[in-house]
Formats: sequence, C-alpha cells, structure tokens
Amino acid sequence: MDTANATTLADALLDDLDDLNDSDDEQEAEDEEDGEQQQQHPLEPDEEEGGTAGEGIDPYYEGGGGKEGESKLGTKNMSTADYSVTKSSSISRAFLENRSLQKHLGRLRKRRQEKETSNPTKVDSKEVQEEDHQLVVQSNRHLATIVEELGRAHGLLAAAYQPRFPELEELLPNYEQYKKAVRVIGNEMDLTKVNDDLINIGLSSNQIITISVSGSTTSGRPLNDSESIRVEDAATYMDELYKIQIELVTFVEECMEALAPSICALIGPSTAAKLLGLAGGLGELTKIPACNLQVMGQVKQNASSRAGLSTTNIQQHVGILAECDLVQHMPKQIQKKALKVVAAKLALAARYDFVNVDTGRTRSSSTGLQFRHEIEQKFEKLQEPDKAPVLKALPK
Repeated sequence: MDTANATTLADALLDDLDDLNDSDDEQEAEDEEDGEQQQQHPLEPDEEEGGTAGEGIDPYYEGGGGKEGESKLGTKNMSTADYSVTKSSSISRAFLENRSLQKHLGRLRKRRQEKETSNPTKVDSKEVQEEDHQLVVQSNRHLATIVEELGRAHGLLAAAYQPRFPELEELLPNYEQYKKAVRVIGNEMDLTKVNDDLINIGLSSNQIITISVSGSTTSGRPLNDSESIRVEDAATYMDELYKIQIELVTFVEECMEALAPSICALIGPSTAAKLLGLAGGLGELTKIPACNLQVMGQVKQNASSRAGLSTTNIQQHVGILAECDLVQHMPKQIQKKALKVVAAKLALAARYDFVNVDTGRTRSSSTGLQFRHEIEQKFEKLQEPDKAPVLKALPK
C-alpha cells in the first residue's frame, strides 16, 4: 500500500509541474504579443494624455489641454520649433474672465455712474452708504486675489525672460519695476545703451550699476521670436492686472471719505483704504488694538532688501500706517514715537466711525480733524529744542 500511494503522489506532482510549464509558456506568448503591439503603436498612451513622454503641457497657456494642443504635442516627428510655437501661445486669462470679478467691476462702474447722475441726498442715504461699504469690502477681497495673481504672472514673465537675463529677477524683486526693466532691456546685450531708459522707469543708480555689472557677465542669450512673443504676452497680462487694480483702489479711496470720514481726516483716504482692506472691514478694524495697527502690512526683510536692491524702505515694527503724512513729515529720529501716537488716535477714530454706521447717525469728520489737531500740537512740542539750563547762584 505504501508503494502504491507513493507512486500516485509522484504522478500527481508531475502533472502539476506540466500544467505550470504550460501556463508559463502561454504567459510568455502573451507578453511577446503585447510587446509587438507596443512597438507598432508606441505613442498611444501618451496621445491619450495629450503629449509625448517627458513633455507636459503648460497649464497657464491656452490650447494646452484641448484637442489642438493634443494634435501638436502628440506628433512623433515634432520639431523643437513647433514646440516653441505651442508654448508661446497667449497666456490664459481665466482670472480676468472670472464671473465674480467681472460682475463686481460692472457694479462699480454702475455705482460710479449713479453718483454722477444722482442728487446728493440720495447718494448720502443710509442704504446707499451701506451698499458702498459692501462694495469696498468686496473690492478689498478682490484686491487681495489680484496681488496673488500678479505674483503668478510675474513668475510667468520671469520664466519667459530667464534665457536672456536670469539674474534680473533677483536684482529687481519689485514686480512692476521688473516688468518695465524687461521691456527696456529686451534683447539688448550692451546694457550701457539703456541706462537712461532705466533711470526713466524709476530705478536708482545703485540698481542700474548692479544690473549693468550683472548684464556684462550674464550667461543669457538673445531671445528668439517665439520667446519674445511669450515675454511680451506675459508683460501685457500684468498690465491688464494693474489696470484693474488701479480701478478698484480708486473706487475704494473715493468711497472711504463717505464711509469713514474721521479715519480719512486723520490718516488720509489712501492709507485708510489699505488698512480697511487688510482688516476686512470697518467693524474688523475696530477690534484691532493700537499696538497691532502700527505693524499692519509690514514688509519682511529679505536678501534683496538687505543688499539695498529693494525699492521698499524696510523698517522693523513699521507697517502701512507709517505711510500717512503725519508720520512722514516728522524727522526720522522721532517717527516711531509719532507712529505710536497716530495708531492710538486711529483706534479711537475707527470706533467712532463704526458707532455712527451701526446706529445710523450722521457721519462726520469732526472727530478725526480734532484728533489730527491734537496730534499736530503734540508733534510741535516734540520738535521743540531743549531748553537751555538755567544758571543758578550757589548758596552762600
């Protein structure tokens, strides 16, 4: 019995091994067929994704995700010139076409026309003032998103201009000055020829000298036609963003005198609009203590500012409030002390305006003018020279 069982088990094991060999042969045959199909159609998987391997589509440019972009990037024998033309297509302006932004701009323009045609009584009504307050708050929110979009547009411009002058981005951290410098320099390799134009766009002598030295040792090359088109397209997009930003800021400054007259009388409409935008509204501004009002909008130090290349005057514990004329007209050695005084009065003026809005009282700038008069008198005393010591006779 033992011998018969052993023989049966051995036969079963041999049959199993034969089945495994047959399955391995079938799998190898299938793999060979799959390999032949992939050799015959090597681009099918990449064509479904919209491009060849290793060549992604730039999401910031139009035509990248559509059928037209797929047909251009999915071609096997696509040349480098074809790829450059595809990449130099116009920048996506989806941000400017945003329905919320366009609707808000339409409301601002309609509101401006109503102010020009309506009588003062209707314009100064409580309902109209509340509507203006909501428009100002929404404008400040859109201004925050525009700042973020400007950063993205600046990144696109810097990436497009990098083959010509890669060091310029570090030398000019200011977005607007970088855009103007790119247009002035262009493909000019000798930067001494454009020094006068760089002065006209507001660059300091220190910046111009640094740019000239870096331009003489740069590893950049002249841009071709498609790269030049891409640079100009990115610069034009930044111009469009700046145009909308100016429109929003202008409307906010115009409405600030009606919304917060005491604040505007104290620090000016431009500075008041910036602070209100950072706070998120008049009610939120009243909740901020005076010590924090001093540093709202503070610009942090970076390598460029420490090297003297940034146009922003970087100071510690100083924010947007330091831009008001009350502080700027003071000598530098007492500007910080003046800033503390202005911030304390600003906190009171903001609460005064908010109480008038909340209770429906008539808004007036009398409190702001009174605070400003008190601050000016205090500043005059601060600037008075020290009294000469009085000579006293010694006691006998």
